[in-house]
Amino acid sequence: MASEKTVLIAEQTETLSRELQPFLTDMGISMIRLETLKKMLMTLQNRSVDVLLLDSSLLEEDCGFVSIIKGIAGNLRIIICAETNTPEFECNARQQRIFYYHIKSFGIQDLEMAISNAINYSPHHSGGFSHATSRED
Repeated sequence: MASEKTVLIAEQTETLSRELQPFLTDMGISMIRLETLKKMLMTLQNRSVDVLLLDSSLLEEDCGFVSIIKGIAGNLRIIICAETNTPEFECNARQQRIFYYHIKSFGIQDLEMAISNAINYSPHHSGGFSHATSRED
């Protein structure tokens, strides 16, 4: 029996959660929306979550916080969403070995594909979606 999949969306506004609700519902994925890093950490300590969708505005310019998240939930697939891209922030985010780095101007379909791939990701999978941690630069 397959367990229910859960996406945790950490964002100050309801923009991402509102846009993604129909997609997540259609996929049978439950959603938790939280507006602070503190609430997110507390939830990760007490609940099983398959994917974390983290708005970069909560991180400000410090992706080092991702290491704290990984300390709590080491196998959690993390997608960071940024309003605009800067090479420094993207480099910093990718160094944290996140699953995917999404620029909001790419559109919601790109994000939906990333979530679907993160939900279905298996570390033993070969081929298919190439995520941020597989890059060898």
